[in-house]
Amino acid sequence: MKYLQPILLVLIATLINCKKNEPITDLAPGLIENQTFNQTLLIDGHDYDGTIIRNCIFEDIKGDALQIRDVDNLCIENCTFKSISENAIRFRNSGNSDGVKILENTIYDIDHNGILAAENHINTIIKGNNIYNVGLSNASSIAGHPHHGIYFQGYNVNISENIIHDVINDQGNCVSIRTYGQVSKNILYNATDHGISYYSDHPGNDGLLLIENNFIYDNGKRGVNLASNGTATNHIGQVVVRFNSIITNNKSPISTNESLTDVALSFVGNILIRTDGGTEFIYSSQTYSDLYNLTTSGDINFQDFANRNLHLNESSSAQNFATGAENFPDEDIDGDARDITNLDAGADQRN
Repeated sequence: MKYLQPILLVLIATLINCKKNEPITDLAPGLIENQTFNQTLLIDGHDYDGTIIRNCIFEDIKGDALQIRDVDNLCIENCTFKSISENAIRFRNSGNSDGVKILENTIYDIDHNGILAAENHINTIIKGNNIYNVGLSNASSIAGHPHHGIYFQGYNVNISENIIHDVINDQGNCVSIRTYGQVSKNILYNATDHGISYYSDHPGNDGLLLIENNFIYDNGKRGVNLASNGTATNHIGQVVVRFNSIITNNKSPISTNESLTDVALSFVGNILIRTDGGTEFIYSSQTYSDLYNLTTSGDINFQDFANRNLHLNESSSAQNFATGAENFPDEDIDGDARDITNLDAGADQRN
């Protein structure tokens, strides 16, 4: 027995060292900037409403880097999150938030999700972030709970102008959205599963999911995948997928689940490319609106197709292809104006 005691002490010490750090909970609200955190920061309570977290570094943290609960109009901007054993930013299940902004942060080398939010967190803006090398741990994927670049369950989220790539774990998506909102002007590539995935395991409140002006390419399966958990009462009311440039290999760029019979589906002005030469570009057994979608198997004279610069050259067949469409965004992926008399298909409008 005396020989086992040192071994037990080593095991106990190892377990203690592997425990998550206790979160920091006592920072003053207002402006939190130019700090480095090596343990979880919890922003908890409406005393923090309007707080700005700016130019901070979160690194080498066991557990989540930043947790959010019961706070409105929080702004997280120009921060770096790296080497995190769970989620970089997590909106906690036990609370809610309204109007949080996550702007121009860099998030990488994350074992779980880049950004994770439960359904009680609404009107969130996630804009201009660079998120990559996430979902490094495959343990949850094996259990049926994969990690994603952004995994959002809350209502009316705006996910725009982000670059998200290299989502490593099995079944990981660049963006996994579970209710409704807008996903626009993003560059999404190299996820093991889909670029954008909708799944109806949270109440959709008859909302609109708008997916527009994205470059989506080289993900493991589809560019946009719309799925159902079989509970019709959870479904959103409408999905509009318009003016995206999507490249896939051996799957259709867009897919819808057979259970989404009560959801209005509209696919307009997209460039849909299957590099395997397959001829099914929208996989769906449902009735849907299919207008001005350019379908092909390769380069249509992009600026650099091999390196996935999907901006259009002057002689591209996408030019003027969508002219006549009434349902189009005012701008393209770069903020250039679109003109109803000269509408290019895809995310880039060449002016």
